[in-house]
Amino acid sequence: MNQSIKYYFALARSKEYQYRNILRDLKYFFKSLGVSDAIITLEDQHNFSAEDILKLDTFFSSYLAGIPLDYILNESEFMGYKFYVDSRVLIPRPETELIVEWVLGLPLNKNSTIFEVGTGSGCIAISICLKNKDLKILATDLSDAALEVAQINRGLHNANNVNFVQSNWLACSMDSSLDLVISNPPYIKPNDPHLRELNHEPSIALTSKNGSQSFLHIASQAISSLKLGGKIIFEHGYSQAEEVSNILKDFGFENIVTCKDFQGLDRYTYANK
Repeated sequence: MNQSIKYYFALARSKEYQYRNILRDLKYFFKSLGVSDAIITLEDQHNFSAEDILKLDTFFSSYLAGIPLDYILNESEFMGYKFYVDSRVLIPRPETELIVEWVLGLPLNKNSTIFEVGTGSGCIAISICLKNKDLKILATDLSDAALEVAQINRGLHNANNVNFVQSNWLACSMDSSLDLVISNPPYIKPNDPHLRELNHEPSIALTSKNGSQSFLHIASQAISSLKLGGKIIFEHGYSQAEEVSNILKDFGFENIVTCKDFQGLDRYTYANK
């Protein structure tokens, strides 16, 4: 049976009490099916194909099961670019764009050696290299599954100036070889109650022992891998700025600075070797 667009809006409205964003997200999904803004706004008649109806049924069953919209669409926007995402990688967050903007503000050139640790979908490294095509980045992840997604995104954007390698943090880097280390590592404690809201995202990319173990491991390797004067930048939780700063200080980093995100919360910290 070819259901009308009004039917799907009515179904979404019947679920609004439990899923407050379902109407907004249904409109996004309609757009992904090629439905025009005018038809969506007017809730006008639209002829859905059998394939579209199957996709809409899948949308509702997945959405009501709590699967994030980005995973349902297999698409997430970051720095104005569209990236493929699925449950093998984290969904990119808007605040992470601040790291990309910070990197783009540095006096880097085609000879700069840049290393991203824990790349996931590859959105940080790829976005940097799309914005500045002179730069080259080596990006690593421990997860083979995540690197498969990163390679998909590399192909989607023809980002040939980004290379992905499986590695345990910076284990594959050489001493005094890097100008910049970038990382948005796992930083949530395994018992954090907020994880209940993130149960569809990969825990390996979210949690770290005590919430700080990843910072310790990366900082301990980066102090050797960076050239003298090289920089490191971490994204971290809003309450972790002091802890991250102390970790960097303990490993010998200098000029440590913490910056805030769009909500005025401490979100990333950078330092020099």
